[in-house]
Amino acid sequence: MPGAMNAAPGHRRERRGSFHVRAGAAGKRAPPSLVLVCCIGAIALLATSGRTLVPKKFCLGSIWCISLAPEPQGVKYELHTLPVDAKAVTDGDTITVYVNVANHPESVNVPQEVRKAATERIKAQMTKNYQQADALQKIMKGSGYRQVPNMRGEQVLTKKYRIRLRGDRAPESLMPYGKEAKEELVRLVQGKSLKISIYDSDRYGRLVGDVDCNGVSVQEHMLKKGLAWHYTAYDHRMELSKWESQARMSRTGLWALPDPEKPWEWRRKRRIGAM
Repeated sequence: MPGAMNAAPGHRRERRGSFHVRAGAAGKRAPPSLVLVCCIGAIALLATSGRTLVPKKFCLGSIWCISLAPEPQGVKYELHTLPVDAKAVTDGDTITVYVNVANHPESVNVPQEVRKAATERIKAQMTKNYQQADALQKIMKGSGYRQVPNMRGEQVLTKKYRIRLRGDRAPESLMPYGKEAKEELVRLVQGKSLKISIYDSDRYGRLVGDVDCNGVSVQEHMLKKGLAWHYTAYDHRMELSKWESQARMSRTGLWALPDPEKPWEWRRKRRIGAM
């Protein structure tokens, strides 16, 4: 018993000693983690400064990763349109679409007079007062809205938007292949509902976006058909240049011409000539 009692304190001291050893070892391992944090911070600073040699992603093992490349300009919102009418295509890179207001993020901004006209028009149609219904439709159209029946025959309020294909520039209607570009765009989107990712708006009030038609990129389709230029002044995506190059190499569409004139140069010459 006395031996056991005498051994116990020594055993406790040994355990305390081993704890201090482990704590000391852990303390010695701490500085590398600080160095790692500093390294990651330095890499991140280089990435944000636009250095092209910095990797897009830095990983520790297979679990923890951080993104180092600056994110591209994102999509502001998406539009899901009603089926497109052939008359909605004005040229090879612009489409007028209608969107159900209830499915749009700006639905809260519908003018009060438009909301009132929409309600009164439904009442007028129920009482078969079609003359009043037509007059109320004109009021809504004047503000860029209109009511259309859905699949169940219910009247839904829609808003009109003019969409400019992002990164594409089609020939003007009076230019060679201008008519063909419009006809091809009509053929592609007529009667289809489109998904449009909106990025920006232009000086003409059009929304600029990427247009998807049943899983087909409209920009890709038009570029590969040789019916549009990659508009590099406003869009630097490599895939658009690649699609244009494919049409150039195969001399598809307007690239069958010996020296096709760019639409922005064509318009500039016309402006100068009109002075």
